[in-house]
Amino acid sequence: MSRSLISSSKNPPIQIGNFRELDELKTCGCAKSANEQTSWKYHNPGKRFWNYSNSLTSLKICDYFLWKDDELREGYYKNLNRTLKQQVDSKEKFVELINLIKKVVELEFMLSKEKSVVDKLEKNVTKEKQVVMMLNNKLEASMQQNFMLKVLVVIIMLIVALWCFK
Repeated sequence: MSRSLISSSKNPPIQIGNFRELDELKTCGCAKSANEQTSWKYHNPGKRFWNYSNSLTSLKICDYFLWKDDELREGYYKNLNRTLKQQVDSKEKFVELINLIKKVVELEFMLSKEKSVVDKLEKNVTKEKQVVMMLNNKLEASMQQNFMLKVLVVIIMLIVALWCFK
């Protein structure tokens, strides 16, 4: 819908885009070529106009604006244009919704894969904790046995010492 100019020093400018030979080339006050666009606002559905690319923005470098089509009167064609535009918009939203649903399904799948990895890691951590607890219990039992042996050795040495000094 936007047009561009191609020019060279030998040839005059050639208009490319949404432009018919019967249409005159519209230029704004700054001698730039105006773009042909289509309005899809509620009050002017399907109505074509020319404007410079910045005339409808907050920049407003150039405020050139000219309607190409006569205003459609309220009635069949204006309502048809509105209805068709609404259908196109709703289909675009539906396609966007389908794409979002696909993305959600993909993300849920990735999340489930990550959850299974986390579950496996948690099981491994639980097993390792059990091994550590078992080794800790064995160490405590070994330390108790070692202590008991030391006590037994001290008692035996006391008995031997008492027996020798009698």
